[in-house]
Amino acid sequence: MSSDLPRSARWMIGNHALRLLIGFFLGSWVARVLGPSQFGVLATATAVGSIAYSLVELGVRQLLLKELGRRRLLGPVIAGTVFKFWLVSGVFATGILCLWNAGTHTLPWSVLAATAMPLLLMGVSVHNNWEESCGRAFVSARNAMAGYLSAAGARLIAVVLLPTLPVIAWTIAMESVVVSLLGLWTGKKRGRGFWLAGWNRRVASSILSRGGVLFISQAGSLLLLRVDTMMIEHISGATETGIYGAAVRLSELAYALSPILVTLLLPRLAKLKTVDRQAAFHDATGLGFSIAALLGYASAVGLWLVGGLIIQGLFGTVYQPSIPVLMIHCLAAVPFFLGEWRHAVLVALDRPRLTAFFSWLALALNVSLNLLWIPSYGAQGAAWATLVSYSLGALVATWFVADLRWIARLQGAALLEPLRWCWQPKRRWLHLKSVLAVLS
Repeated sequence: MSSDLPRSARWMIGNHALRLLIGFFLGSWVARVLGPSQFGVLATATAVGSIAYSLVELGVRQLLLKELGRRRLLGPVIAGTVFKFWLVSGVFATGILCLWNAGTHTLPWSVLAATAMPLLLMGVSVHNNWEESCGRAFVSARNAMAGYLSAAGARLIAVVLLPTLPVIAWTIAMESVVVSLLGLWTGKKRGRGFWLAGWNRRVASSILSRGGVLFISQAGSLLLLRVDTMMIEHISGATETGIYGAAVRLSELAYALSPILVTLLLPRLAKLKTVDRQAAFHDATGLGFSIAALLGYASAVGLWLVGGLIIQGLFGTVYQPSIPVLMIHCLAAVPFFLGEWRHAVLVALDRPRLTAFFSWLALALNVSLNLLWIPSYGAQGAAWATLVSYSLGALVATWFVADLRWIARLQGAALLEPLRWCWQPKRRWLHLKSVLAVLS
């Protein structure tokens, strides 16, 4: 497994780099073809789909990674139980989406159907999560890359030949279909079969009781990511939503690096906690915060330097108002990454209730600021609300919990990580290698 960590990192980073490269160009082309109004509808569909996804996921994914990594012998029972949960919750969430759309008429039904497809296929993703928990995240990343490339190719054809909103929405849904099929094939190759038959009532009860808190937490995190788009659509209309969506799309391409960090390090961090290696656990936690901060700074600086040029050159002049929105929104990358790693550490510590508290505290602040600033400042007001709520919820709030102040200190030290690398590059490199050796 020691050789699988760098291999998995290469595949996951390569997958993300490919998404960045293709997403910059293809996403901007889609926005240009659809225009701000139709692109605003697509952005709303994406936001609604993400919120529904959290309802399906039930807060179990990180718990699944942790438990499958720790309890290999119970793997078939744990995975089979989660598999059945997600199949049922996918149908349930799709029903809720249909009722919501019937009452609000927000999305065309063809777009809603495409939005629901990943929800119905959520259960199959257990096969890919199982690979991640076993230290073979490169397999999951390879499947994800194949799914994305297939969907991107279909979207490119659609933009050229049939650039309509429903067709483009279905090409986005195609990714989940391909990834699910590849996950099924992987499960069959591993001898697990297509249908995961494992089930245990006590395991189910434990997953629901522990996952319920994680669900509340992750629902708060996802609402924090998506509620601004829905509020702009309700307060300012589809065109302003499209302006905001163009800026947020670039920021959130960078945000997608966060799951890579969690997927690679959380199963190993949980093992350090299991064997009570407190010093190693502390060092690994600090390493995660350091990497998270570096990723956040790199994302913010990169978007500051080239984000405006990308919007002008690729999205078109009609999206010019998106540039100041992006200049504000991209700064939230630093607290976002640090908050996501704090969430993973609390999962390893079996403290999900605190994560739920932090998420909903930030969400309440975000909604309040959006209600205050969107009517006057539109998309820029929502961007400021995001920056303020992320900073307070991910960084400042940690200091107010006495037994988490060691985490707050690690977060504070991580904010200085770029200066440390400039001042002591050799020492930081040796420290990085030593902690990675323990994790491997």
